[in-house]
Amino acid sequence: MSEKEKKHADGPQVNEVESAIEILEKKLAETEVKLKDALEQPLRLKADFDNTKKRLERDKMDAIKYANERLLAEILPALDSVDRALASLSEGHDPEKVKQGLRMAQDDLHKVLELHGVEVIKAVGNEFDPRFHEAVATVAADGVKEGFVVEEVQKGYVLNGRLIRPSRVKIAQ
Repeated sequence: MSEKEKKHADGPQVNEVESAIEILEKKLAETEVKLKDALEQPLRLKADFDNTKKRLERDKMDAIKYANERLLAEILPALDSVDRALASLSEGHDPEKVKQGLRMAQDDLHKVLELHGVEVIKAVGNEFDPRFHEAVATVAADGVKEGFVVEEVQKGYVLNGRLIRPSRVKIAQ
């Protein structure tokens, strides 16, 4: 066989090998890209998680910072009424009318607090309850059963059933 015939006979095998090498190199390059993506994915997920965590923390801090904004906006008119009543008193207006204005402001404040879940603890005439009352004194009281509240020194409040401040009371002995 001549050399030309040998070359021609070997030709298709060499081409097939070269073609197979090219295919394998392409597959290797694709696999390297996939591997790189697979290795970077946890890093991207961690970065996304960290960014989300920071955003949620920022949102939480803003929510805490501005949580009372609506409540305060509702209280301001009652505060304005108190300011006007005090100014009216210093201007020499009728004290009874000033008292009436202060009572109206007080009622407005209580309504706003009730809208936001704040309730006054009813104490006088009820049995002493250490969960809601703080005894500051015991007094002799005719016609009142022992252990019942006869006087409230300071009002107590609950917010949606949770104690904010106990009522300071005097108890019948």
